[in-house]
Amino acid sequence: MSEKTKSTTDLAAAIKSLKSYLLEKGHRIERGPSYEGQSKTPASVAATARRYEGMGYAKYMQVGNPPVYAMLGRGHQEIHIFQPQDPKVREWLENDQKALNDPALRQYLLQTSGMSESELQAARKPRVFRITEVDDVFIITSEDAPPERR
Repeated sequence: MSEKTKSTTDLAAAIKSLKSYLLEKGHRIERGPSYEGQSKTPASVAATARRYEGMGYAKYMQVGNPPVYAMLGRGHQEIHIFQPQDPKVREWLENDQKALNDPALRQYLLQTSGMSESELQAARKPRVFRITEVDDVFIITSEDAPPERR
């Protein structure tokens, strides 16, 4: 298998795994603040991952050449850094008027990964994922979801 084929296969597997994880039943996705034009380093996944490593995060994975996805963590905090490759997903993320938990988009994400709603598991520990854009890079941070009020 050539390096380019392996990289494409790794990227597809990482994206499918990430989508499956983020779309688990019980998770919620919210918008974080936008920091357009405020970063002091080039807008790239690699530079952003290095910045988080400098803050004590461990890099668990980085995919693509140049990288288009990285996952880092510190304690219970996880960070996903990515540059969307799908124009429809990019448009959805950049449009503040679109709901991040839109059922039509959820279906699109499942369909493009070859998954169905019935394949998704319930989250062991529901989390809130906040998506923040920093120039051309998107950062997903996580926190435990507050317990539901009854």
